[in-house]
Amino acid sequence: DAVRVVLSWRRASPGSAQRTIPAGFDPANHRSRGYDWKRYDDIVNGARRQGLKVILDPSPSIPYWGSSEPRRCPHFVGGQHKLGLSCFWKPDPRLFGKFVRAAATRYRGKVAFYSIYNEPNLENYIYPQTQRTSAGRVDLGGKLLRQLWIAGFKAIKQADPGARRRVLFGETAAISSPRDTLYSALCLDRRGRPYRGKIKQAQGCSKPSMLPIGGLAVHPYNSSALGSVFTRTSTKASMTMAYLSRATKLLKVAEKHKRIPRGRGVYVTETGFQTRPPSVRGLGLGSQAKAINEADRLFFDDPRIRSTAQFELFDVPEQPGDVFNTGLRTVRGVAKPSLAAYRMPLVVTRRRGGKVEVWGQVRPARGRARPVISVSRSAKGPFRRLRAARTNPAGYYRFALRRRGAERLRYRASWRDLRSRVARPGRPIAYREPLSRAPMRCSPGRRPGCAAPARGR
Repeated sequence: DAVRVVLSWRRASPGSAQRTIPAGFDPANHRSRGYDWKRYDDIVNGARRQGLKVILDPSPSIPYWGSSEPRRCPHFVGGQHKLGLSCFWKPDPRLFGKFVRAAATRYRGKVAFYSIYNEPNLENYIYPQTQRTSAGRVDLGGKLLRQLWIAGFKAIKQADPGARRRVLFGETAAISSPRDTLYSALCLDRRGRPYRGKIKQAQGCSKPSMLPIGGLAVHPYNSSALGSVFTRTSTKASMTMAYLSRATKLLKVAEKHKRIPRGRGVYVTETGFQTRPPSVRGLGLGSQAKAINEADRLFFDDPRIRSTAQFELFDVPEQPGDVFNTGLRTVRGVAKPSLAAYRMPLVVTRRRGGKVEVWGQVRPARGRARPVISVSRSAKGPFRRLRAARTNPAGYYRFALRRRGAERLRYRASWRDLRSRVARPGRPIAYREPLSRAPMRCSPGRRPGCAAPARGR
């Protein structure tokens, strides 16, 4: 298991509200006077003490002097007054590379994965997203993502060379055309074809080189973190969870044009479902627990997916602007039903011929486990033992049950002192746009589907 640490360039840097680099400060030297790493030292070291791996994500906001046009800072975030003032204006890739070098030097050998930037397809994090030029409209979000990733990768390769094959690319939000931004960053147009003509140079793609990415990182929320795995989207360029097969298609197109190495996976590094309470809009507490389990079941069938995620662990105090309350606990630490569901995912699916499929995971287990599956005939009836399941080394189990009335039973899994939510058989879970099945190389002993274990992140 791992924890993703969003390393804010502005928060760690001195003189963040100045338009020039502070005198005597060296952004590439993690020991340079003015850097404040304490918050991140505590998180990284604390995670390692708990046996957690670290995904380090150098991200905005940026110090004013970190913009290629510092005079533009501060500005309203995403151009919206309600989000307040900060700086996300055209981050300078050269200076960002120096910041990443400082971070990679400081945390050398302590980071399992690096991931460059956060939701670069949103105006909240790179602003503006497009720019008019004589060659046409430039996708500035994609152009800058490419430049920032290259600068960050070179810094990591120098400062923490052991992690150079584990630098993720993307971290895109599910909405606001992530596919277009990613294609642009890979020097491909919206149709997935190489840029041609004047726009090719304007996008910084005169001689596009292969990006040695470690994988594609995505945040497949539904809009406003609502809905379920069945929620539809009306746009062709979004990557909400029901349409995450688009990420696999994007990787295949990028491989075809030699923009990335072959065989790279998809890393779900952030997703979740809001609850009501505390949010004005959200799922009921029981519905959130069900939705989290169904999302895990959806991703389980995709051989490209290498990790799943849960954002957040705790809800946050209400703040101005857009704040998700997708936690497994309330802001006061009270457990929601989703906490038990996250520890012991359980999904029961109706199949043909009167069968049901029972799928689940024992997330806290280390190695194989023997959870006990129990069933009840009614909401208030007692649970009776059905059978003991056997997990694979990643903690997953799956079996088919053919029994009269199986589709009307209620199911529960238990292991040691943990219990899952009570699950009722539902309809099959699958992407809205099916995957085209193709064999992928992987190691034996992994989960069915032959991909790396999708443990909770």
